[in-house]
Amino acid sequence: MSQSLPFITYDKALASALLIKGFRLQSQRYMSSGKAYFTFHGGEALKQSIELYWNDKFLLNARTLLGKYKAIIEASNDKLR
Repeated sequence: MSQSLPFITYDKALASALLIKGFRLQSQRYMSSGKAYFTFHGGEALKQSIELYWNDKFLLNARTLLGKYKAIIEASNDKLR
């Protein structure tokens, strides 16, 4: 049984999109600067979804994406307070 390596991103929009598509967030960590990074595991399906995202072929409902993105931004801002 092979384990996939974690995928780490600082991109809040990408993290939002992956969450909407059902990928499980393994961790969300904040650095002392307040910048957050997000860790996902997902193997080949995650890799394919990231490729679709960067090639602008990852289909999502715009309002759902903006809502999830807003929630991530608000959580980040709460950590800075």
